Amino acid sequence: MNRLLRDLHILMERKIVLYDQFILLLQEQWDSITEYSLNSLQEIMEKKETLVEEMQGLEKERTRLMQKIERTLGVTQPGTTLKQLIETTKDPIRAPLAKCRETLLGQIMIINKLHEQVKGLMDHSSLSMKKSLAFIHSQSEAATSPYHANGRVLERNLQGKMLSLDA
Repeated sequence: MNRLLRDLHILMERKIVLYDQFILLLQEQWDSITEYSLNSLQEIMEKKETLVEEMQGLEKERTRLMQKIERTLGVTQPGTTLKQLIETTKDPIRAPLAKCRETLLGQIMIINKLHEQVKGLMDHSSLSMKKSLAFIHSQSEAATSPYHANGRVLERNLQGKMLSLDA
């Protein structure tokens, strides 16, 4: 049992490192969006995908490890949480596991907050871009249209458009 708990602690420490890296990537993503740097944003998205795959692999490992711990403890209902395990275990590894749990919960809160901020910034940036393109399009149409917005014909200098037939 001690070995399983130590393995769980090592796994949780690895998860903390990955979450720290993910937080840094979210902050870099924010910077890329504010700078309108598409290349940088694409690189960050690729790094995020790789990191998410690593996180998913660690989560699968954690799930298998928790199932082994449940079998060792003789738990009949699967789905034991880390909090429940910490509360029921008398092992000295209990304190480091509790610390890992608190750290992970804090990181998850930071990730959720940063994700919402990035999402809001992306929505705002795309809306700003859409409005800019609409303005440019409307200015372009107004510049090439022979009519005012009220329907009147524009008075133009027609000399530039007349051809000389004397040639």
